[in-house]
Amino acid sequence: MFPNSTILGPFFWIIMGVLYTLFIAGLFLFFRDNNFKMSVLKWILLITWYTGLNIVIAGAFTLIGENESGAGLKFLGIFGTVFIVLGAGLWQFIKKD
Repeated sequence: MFPNSTILGPFFWIIMGVLYTLFIAGLFLFFRDNNFKMSVLKWILLITWYTGLNIVIAGAFTLIGENESGAGLKFLGIFGTVFIVLGAGLWQFIKKD
């Protein structure tokens, strides 16, 4: 990812970890402040959806980076659309109650 660099690779992953942590903490505060009733099932579904979405994005851009742009864009288009639709359904499920 960062050729000829010894610090940028680990620094990138530290920044990514901080952003993921802030996102999850922000979700917790958002749901608490807006009086959403979050059960364990809802948290598991939300984290599973978020992890799947990240895998789709990482996989698509890895394919694009490996000069397989057609496959990467199809992967992102198909599975990205599926995860957006699943996210909309999950949002409706979370809002209920």
